[in-house]
Amino acid sequence: MYKELGEVQSLSTGVNDLKKSLTNIKTRGTWGEIALGNIIEDMLSPEQYAENIITKKGSKDRVEFAIKLPGREDNNKIVYLPIDAKFPQEDYQRLLDAEEEGNKEKIDESIKQLEKRIKSEAADLYNKYLGPPNTTDFGIIFLPTESLFAEVLRILGLLETLQLLDRLHYQLY
Repeated sequence: MYKELGEVQSLSTGVNDLKKSLTNIKTRGTWGEIALGNIIEDMLSPEQYAENIITKKGSKDRVEFAIKLPGREDNNKIVYLPIDAKFPQEDYQRLLDAEEEGNKEKIDESIKQLEKRIKSEAADLYNKYLGPPNTTDFGIIFLPTESLFAEVLRILGLLETLQLLDRLHYQLY
């Protein structure tokens, strides 16, 4: 019994260490990038994507990953599909805490903050990395956990708004 209790305490310590490391924004961002990189490396050959690349002419911003697609008019021209990993942990955690408390007002406010953050990240991706004809006219925001992704999908109308953002010229707020 003491042995099993020791194993549980050891596991608890490991979980707490992971939780502490994910409170650091830089570490969390790196974790999301690594998760995205592993998925891309498993699915595509190295010739099919680029890492830390400037996709928009005149920009100095580098997107974490971009999938290489063939251009329409010239078979040798590459068009990039930018993918940016995001992990808005603070906004998501506030929502989870509000749900645990059962506080309707905090839940509603947390949902609004998460929605605002996702829209801001989408606008950021658009402004930094999209520049047709060198890129697609849309990009992908990678959310590294299924629970975060599911929460974003639950926000009524958010997915549809994000899909129409290029037509709305990112006037979201």
